[in-house]
Amino acid sequence: MIEWITENLWAAWLALTLTLLVIELLMLDLLFLMLAAGAGAATTVALAGGEPWMQVVVGSGTALLMLGAVRPVALKHLRRGPEDQLTNVDRIAGMDAEPLELVTRESGLAEVDGETWTARTLGEERLEPGAAAVVDSVDGATVYLTAAKTISWQDPAPRHA
Repeated sequence: MIEWITENLWAAWLALTLTLLVIELLMLDLLFLMLAAGAGAATTVALAGGEPWMQVVVGSGTALLMLGAVRPVALKHLRRGPEDQLTNVDRIAGMDAEPLELVTRESGLAEVDGETWTARTLGEERLEPGAAAVVDSVDGATVYLTAAKTISWQDPAPRHA
């Protein structure tokens, strides 16, 4: 039995590699991907007929090298954006919105950037459907609207020539 396990240790390394890859898909932090690379290296040594001690040394060395040299560089490239970069939800504040139904403090729907959102007003204000509005803030799946500032272009005092 022990002889069969040592002859087919590649299968255990391969199973470990696949398990670590699945965990990486769930975690997405590149840690388990580096460990999977080490297990993959050990699988290669096992398939080439290397001794079990050599499989462990090559697998561990590869994993440590990947963790120490490759992962920091990869993370730096993945997090390339500036610290104050806005996410998709953060960029919605300040955008134009169109109430699709009456928006009050308790209820309402509005369209923002082509998407329908649950909408509320901040105060006792009421926004009629089709009125010009601006997104003040976002909380979860709810946008808080205020009436858009408008300019009246009519001359308050008519002039006679």
